[in-house]
Amino acid sequence: MKKNGQSIIELLITMALLAIVLPAMSTGIISSRQGKVQTEKRITAAEMLKETQEAVRIVRESNWSNVTTNGVYHPVITGSTWTLASGSETINGITRQIELFDVYRDSSFQIVTNGGSLDPSSKRAVITISWTTPQPGSLNSTLYITRYLDNATYTQTTQAQFDTGTKTNVTSTNTNGGDIRLAFNTKAKWCEPQLSSAVLDLPGVPNAVWATEGHVYVATGQNAVPTQDSFAHVLVANTDPPSSTLHGKIQGYRTNAVFGEPNWGYITTTTDTREVVIINLNTFTDIPNKIYQQEGYFNPSGSVDADAIFVYNNRGYVTISNYLYVFDLASKSGSRPQIGTRISFADSGDIANEIYVRQIGTTTYAFVAVEGSTVDEMKIINVTNHNISSQWRVTSGLNIEPNNCSSLESGKAIYVKPDGSRAYLSSVNDQNSREFYTINTSNKTSLSVVGGFATNPPCTNGGGYEAGGMNPQQSIVVSSQENRVVLVGVDDPSDGNNSEEYQVLDLSNEANPSKCGGLNIDQGIFGVAGVTETDGDTYAYIITGDTANELKIIQGGLDGTYVETGTYQSATFDPGFASSFNRFIPTQTAPANTSIAYKIAIADPVNGSCSGANYVFTGPDGTTNTSYTTTSPITFHNDSVGYENPARCFRYQAILSTTNTNSTPIFEQTVVNYSP
Repeated sequence: MKKNGQSIIELLITMALLAIVLPAMSTGIISSRQGKVQTEKRITAAEMLKETQEAVRIVRESNWSNVTTNGVYHPVITGSTWTLASGSETINGITRQIELFDVYRDSSFQIVTNGGSLDPSSKRAVITISWTTPQPGSLNSTLYITRYLDNATYTQTTQAQFDTGTKTNVTSTNTNGGDIRLAFNTKAKWCEPQLSSAVLDLPGVPNAVWATEGHVYVATGQNAVPTQDSFAHVLVANTDPPSSTLHGKIQGYRTNAVFGEPNWGYITTTTDTREVVIINLNTFTDIPNKIYQQEGYFNPSGSVDADAIFVYNNRGYVTISNYLYVFDLASKSGSRPQIGTRISFADSGDIANEIYVRQIGTTTYAFVAVEGSTVDEMKIINVTNHNISSQWRVTSGLNIEPNNCSSLESGKAIYVKPDGSRAYLSSVNDQNSREFYTINTSNKTSLSVVGGFATNPPCTNGGGYEAGGMNPQQSIVVSSQENRVVLVGVDDPSDGNNSEEYQVLDLSNEANPSKCGGLNIDQGIFGVAGVTETDGDTYAYIITGDTANELKIIQGGLDGTYVETGTYQSATFDPGFASSFNRFIPTQTAPANTSIAYKIAIADPVNGSCSGANYVFTGPDGTTNTSYTTTSPITFHNDSVGYENPARCFRYQAILSTTNTNSTPIFEQTVVNYSP
C-alpha cells in the first residue's frame, strides 16, 4: 500500500512539472520559429532597401526630371533600367516606398529643416521598407540626391564668339584673343560744339525757352496784340540728327518766361487778368492753325507783370515784381487759387530773372536770381509749408560782389544741382566783375562763392568766370558728371562781335571755371535749355536772333575718348535640355573709375524653342535691381515665371561703365558652369 501511494504522489508531481514546463517549451519553440521568420523578413527588407537605394540613383542618373516631383513612388523595371511608379508596392508581405521631398538651404548653402531658400537642384528621398507579420517592423534610409553629376562649361572668349551677341555702345576687339570694351565717343562733345542741321522758324519772337525730352517750349510774344504769337510747343524726334516740328501755339499775350511739361505749357504775361496762362497741349481750339486751348490761369491782385515761373509737385511758383507767389495746380482748369501769402524777396521795383525750385529732403526751396537795386543777386526762399512761418520765408541771400568792384552786378539766370549743394548764377557783363559764379549752397542759411569773393583792389581775383565781351542771358548745367556748363548771351555793344555767344565751361575747378569750347552766333542767343535723352544723347536748344530759324539745336556729349556706359548681351546658349546653371566666372580688367556689372537671364523654352523665351536679367538676389560683380554662384529660382534656374535657355549681360571717359573697362572672358 505504501508503494502504491508513492507512485500516485510521483505521478502527480510529474504532471505538475509538465504543466509548468510544457507551455514554456511550447512558447519557446513557437518564438524560435517566429524569430527565424522575422529575421528572414529583415534580411529580405535589407536587400530590398539596398536595391531601392540603387534604383533611386539609377533613376536620377537617367534624367534629373525623373525625381523633380514630390510624392510617394516605388521602383519598377522598365525595359532594361529602373523607373519610378506612383505609390508604394507590397511583395511577399513586405511594403516599400520612396517619398521625395524638397530641400531648403540657408545663406551658406547648408541644408535646413526650417526656413531657408528652396534648392531646385536637390531632393530628399526617404526610403521605407516595412512589414506587419510575424511582427511589425521597418527599415528606413534617407538619401540626398542632386543634379550635379556633370560639370559642363560654356565659354566665350574670342572676338568671333563675342560677335554673336548684341553690342550697345560697346565694341569687340581681337586683342589677346578677343574682348569687349566701351565704344569710342564719335558723337558731338560739349567742348567741341557743332550746330545741328535741325533748325526751326518759330512763330513770334522768342525770349525764353524750356525743354524736356522730346519737347521744347518757347515764349515768343513781344507784343500783346490778338494776332501776336505768344507761345510755341515744338516736338523733337529722337533721330540723329534730331528733327523738330511745331505742334501748336497760342496768341494774344506779351510773354516774359515759360515752363513746360509733356501735357502742359505755362507762360508769364503782362496781362493784368492773367499773369500766368496754363495751356493744354493736347486740345486745340483751332486745329488748322494749331491754336491750343487755354485751360486755366493765375491772377493775383494788382496790375504788375509776371516775370519768372517754375512748376513743381502740383504747385506753380511765379515772381511778380519783388514778390514770390505760390499757386495750386492740383487742377489746371479755371482760376487757380493762391497758396499762403506772397513772399517779398527784393526791394520794390526789382524783379527775378529766373527761379529754380528744388526739394532737399523734406524741405522745398526756391532759388531766385535777382535783378535791381537789391544788394543780393541771389535769394533762397523756404516754400515748404505756408502754415508755418519758418517754412515760408527768405532764408538767405548772397551778394556776389560785396567789395564794390562793380555797380552792375545782376542775377540773370540760376540753376541748382539736384542735391541742392551748388547753385550756378550768371550775371550781366562788366569789365570789373565776372559773369558766372558757382555758389556753395550746402548750408541754406550761409552762402558763399566757391573760390572766394573778389577784393578791391584789384577786383579780378576770387571765384567766378570772365565771359569776355559776352553779356550773359542764361546759363545751364548740361552735364553734372563731367562738370559742363553752357553760358549763352549777346555781344556787349561796346565790344562789337568779337565774343562767342555760346560758351562751354569746364567746372572741374569750381573756383576758377575755364572755357573749353564755344560758337559764334552773332545774332545773339536769348535762352538755352538742355536735355539728356533716355538713350544717352544730349542736346542744348537755343533761341537766337536769327529771324528765319530762331530755334537751333547743338548736340553735346562726353568729352573723353569713350562713351560713358555700354551693354553687351550674349547670344542664347541652349544645352538642349533643362540644366542647373551653377557658377558665373567672368574675367575682366577694370582700371580706376571704371566697372563692369553682370546680369543673368535663364528661361524655359517656348514651344520647344529658346527663341521665344522670356528673358529677365537679374542679379544674385534674383531681382532686376542687383548685378553680379565677381565670380559668383548663380541664383536658383523655379516658379515657371520669368527668371528660372534650372532651365534651358541662358543669356547674360555685361554692363560696362566709366566715370573717366578716357579709360574703359575690358570684359575678356566668361565661363559658365552648368549641370544637366
